[in-house]
Formats: sequence, structure tokens, C-alpha cells
Amino acid sequence: MNIKKMLMVAVVIVALFSAVQIAAAADEGTDFNAFIGIRENLLLNVGKRVAVRITAGEAIEGTIVKVGDHAVQLSKLSGRDYYDAIVRIDRIEAIIFKARQ
Repeated sequence: MNIKKMLMVAVVIVALFSAVQIAAAADEGTDFNAFIGIRENLLLNVGKRVAVRITAGEAIEGTIVKVGDHAVQLSKLSGRDYYDAIVRIDRIEAIIFKARQ
């Protein structure tokens, strides 16, 4: 087996291992990490229900749908049927999430 084929096999194995870890983390609930930023934590938890507290002091609860460079989209807002919100990431002071059952 030449070097290129060995590298390709190694890349495939690493990719499969990463996919298994991501799937396992999804089954465990939210996966927040205090050592990374707000945006990165939001990206790790797309599809999960959270509340974000913005600099104005208001808490907005919803499901993370999309995370961009500067904003996050929350859907199915608590207490507001049929509404979504776009929240500037630089205005988020805290992410509140269910950590245990």
C-alpha cells in the first residue's frame, strides 16, 4: 500500500470516529464548553433548546436553528407562538440550558 492510500484510509477512519463522537454527544443532551466562545457553543448545540440573556437583561428562550458569524436564529420562542428571533451574538451575556434531568 502506498503512502497516499494509507493517508486516505487514515483520514476516513478519523472522519468516522469524529462522526460517532458527534452522534454520541447529541444523544447526551446539550454539549456546552466553558473553554470556548459563545458562537462555538451555539454551533455545538444547533437543534437544542436554550435561553439566551442579552445585554438588555431580557432572556429569550427558543431552539437554535442557525448560527452565523454575527447572529443566531432561535425558533419556537417560549410564550410567542409562530415567532423566531435573530439575536446578535456580541449581545449575548449568557446561555441558559438544561444540564441534567
